[in-house]
Order: sequence, then structure tokens, then C-alpha cells
Amino acid sequence: MLVSNIIPSVVSGSTPAILQFPTEASRAVRSLRNMTSQLLQDAAKVIPNQQLLINVVSRRVRQLGLGHRPLVEATPRSSLTDIALREIIAGKLTYELAPEKPAADGAA
Repeated sequence: MLVSNIIPSVVSGSTPAILQFPTEASRAVRSLRNMTSQLLQDAAKVIPNQQLLINVVSRRVRQLGLGHRPLVEATPRSSLTDIALREIIAGKLTYELAPEKPAADGAA
């Protein structure tokens, strides 16, 4: 009878029950996606090369995941990607292209 104390009577009955979850959470997810896409568009103005932007963001996310401190103010709900994008937008995060190495085999 321990199970009946844990599982609500609606779920433990013989007829299937449909559990209702609040829909407000989906609205929050949509607004977070819109915020991230807006941050991505703003960061693309700073680093217009899409591949370079992805590489910079992914390296910074990896650093933040390892425990490095954010260079901008971060809220507890901020994702690491959002923090990296806001660092780029604020000009706190830059990149430097490595010079191209000459071919080792001597081919032109």
C-alpha cells in the first residue's frame, strides 16, 4: 500500500488519465529562443563570418563550462551560449586569425 500513498488516485485508477501540465512554460521557452536568436543576430554584426562566429562561441562555451568566469553580468537562468554571445556583443571577447602556414610538401 506504499505505492498508493506515492501515486495520486487519478493515476493509480484502472482508467487511463491525462495529466495536464501548465502551458506557461512553453511560452517561456519561446521567449528564450527569441532572445537567443536576437543575441545571435547582434553577434553576427560584430563577427559577420558565420563559421568564425560559431567557432568563437563554441570555444567560449567550453571555457565557461570548465568554470571560467563570465566577462559580462550573467543571470542564473542565462545559458552558456547566451553569455558567450553577450560577451561578443559587448566587445569583451575578440578573436585573432592565425596566419596561413606554407604547404609542407612544396606544392603551389
